[in-house]
Amino acid sequence: MNYMELRQLRAFAWYDGIYLAIVWAASFACFLAQTWLPMLGDFSSVLILVTPFFAGYRLKLFRDVARDGIISYRDGFFYSMRMFFNATWLFSLAQWAYMTFLDRGRMLRMVTAFCSTPEFEATLKEMNIRSDTFLKALPEALEPYSLVVNGVVWELLSGVVISLIVAAIFARKVKPRKLYN
Repeated sequence: MNYMELRQLRAFAWYDGIYLAIVWAASFACFLAQTWLPMLGDFSSVLILVTPFFAGYRLKLFRDVARDGIISYRDGFFYSMRMFFNATWLFSLAQWAYMTFLDRGRMLRMVTAFCSTPEFEATLKEMNIRSDTFLKALPEALEPYSLVVNGVVWELLSGVVISLIVAAIFARKVKPRKLYN
């Protein structure tokens, strides 16, 4: 890969990282809004499950548009990882800003209400965890920094796994033949 190809890859990965961060932010917004409309919780899950397909689609688009249908596994993996890295830090910054300046304990109240249900208390009882101990640990777990750092780790780890698979699927060493002119 020469310098111009690297610059091109970085530019495409930057924009696609922005798009992926927007998808994740929409999922987070739907998660928060599920108290008003429970269907949004399902939509939040769907948006997260779309992530590998989105990454594959964007890699295929990069391969076909910018690289004339040819991309090595290494370049595909690097592109996909750059996209996930860019999306991770953009989304984490947005999530931190929300939790620090706008949340005002809303997420803690929402999670506490969910954890106070009889079904969840039965689950805690089966795991030999006292519900009052669990509820005391929630505020610390939902602080902006701990939530964001935990999210960064999971987003990057899932990005590695998804990038390995997506790069293997969309790597192509030979330019596709056109059957019709």
